[in-house]
Parts: sequence; structure tokens; C-alpha cells
Amino acid sequence: MSYLNRKVKSIMLSGLLSMGIVTANYVAFNKEVVLVVDGQEIEVNSFQPNVQGVLEENEIDYDKNDIISQDLDTSLKNGMKIEVKQVEKKTITETEDIPYNTVIKKDNSLLKGKTEVSQKGKEGTKELIYEVIHQNGKLVSKTLVEENTIEKSKDKIIKKGTKEKKEAKSASKNASSAKSSLGKKVTVSATAYSGHTITATGTVPKWGTIAVDPTVIPYGTKVYIPQFDKYFIAEDCGGGIKGNKIDIFMNSESQCNNWGKRTIDIYIVQ
Repeated sequence: MSYLNRKVKSIMLSGLLSMGIVTANYVAFNKEVVLVVDGQEIEVNSFQPNVQGVLEENEIDYDKNDIISQDLDTSLKNGMKIEVKQVEKKTITETEDIPYNTVIKKDNSLLKGKTEVSQKGKEGTKELIYEVIHQNGKLVSKTLVEENTIEKSKDKIIKKGTKEKKEAKSASKNASSAKSSLGKKVTVSATAYSGHTITATGTVPKWGTIAVDPTVIPYGTKVYIPQFDKYFIAEDCGGGIKGNKIDIFMNSESQCNNWGKRTIDIYIVQ
């Protein structure tokens, strides 16, 4: 064999070996990975050594708030799945009304049984500051971080008369008969409720409305409650109002909480 032929064969063999080495290196260093960004999967090939490299190579934006399923310095492996959840944190401000309370004050300048509004109630306003977190554009949390009163509420003040009427001498003789005119005395368990609803009889509940068991106290019945020295009308009912129970409508949740649950005597007016 001539020198020239040996030279050509040597060059061809060297080239084939080089191609084999390149192919082997390509297979060894090329990694197929799956990127999950904004919930979408992307299959990519990369020669990068770690997670950070493949993210930068594919121009995936992220910051310190974002959640990455693998550490940035984790070595890239064939078949690896890397999920990037983009997290956005921000602060929002909302306003909310502060309900006013109704305060009843005794007044001996008014006749007993009379009431008078001496101060109108006014709702206040408060500012609520929340931290909200979105992941991939979806709200995942909303946390109250600060609450500030912008304007305080003003109580509604009602004067309740305590002044006794001057009566004739014969009034003492008729006292017992006057008491009996109140009607049948019934001992009940009394709770309270509030809110903007419609009663079972189709009316709007107000101070003077009570919910009853209509099989015990029929709708439309006038009921006298000594604790308030006031007549109420049975206009509503409720799932938990069974038997000798009543529910008194009040103007605010705080009044309901103050009342709680009490055992009282009421009079069914005939």
C-alpha cells in the first residue's frame, strides 16, 4: 500500500472517530427538560449545567418572590421538570362603614311611655389595608395587615320618658284592673336579631317587630314587653323559634349582643 493511500485512510478514520466523540458528547451533555411557566408546559433541550442556566437560556423572568420547584444551582438532568410559579405581592386598601349604636337614656322631663330622638345616629368609616398574593395571576391569599378609623360613628340617642302622670284619687283603686288589661302573662325565652330582611308576613322588620312561633302567638298579635315599656307586633318567625320563644328585632348587631338571651315575662294583649 502506498504512503498516499495510508494517509487518506488515516484521515478518514480520524474523522469518523471525531464524529463519534462529538455525537457521544452531544448525547451526554444535551438534556431534555420540561419547563412549566404560568401553568403551561414547554419541552426544551439544553446544554446548560444547572437550573439557573436553562431558565436564563429560555428567557424565563423570575424574582425573589417567585416559587421555583428546583434550587437554581441544581444540576440539570434529563427528563427534569422545572416549575416556575410567578408570585405577585401587593397592598390594597378598602373602606368599610362602621355602624352606629342606639343608646336609650332615661329622661324625667318626658312622660312615661314617650320617647324622643335627641341625637341622630351616623355611620363612621374605617380603612382596611390588605396584603394580597397572586400565583400565576390567581388570588391565593388576602391578609388584613392594618385597620384605621377615618371617621368615628355617632350614637343614636333616644330619650325615654320616666315622668309619671298625675292621676285622680280613684287611680289607685283601678291599678289592679289596669294591670290586668295588659292581657295574658307568658314567660318566654327572648333573643334578638338584626339585619335588612323581609319578615314572614311580608313587612320590613323594625324596632317593634318580634319573631314568634305562630302556633303559640299568632301573626299580628300585639305583645307588651315590660323591659322596654313598649308594645311589639308579631310579624316574623324563625327556624329556631319554637314554643315559648321570641326573637326581638333590634337596630344593630351590637344591641343584639348586649341583649343576648334572657328569660322574661311578656303580656299578650287581647
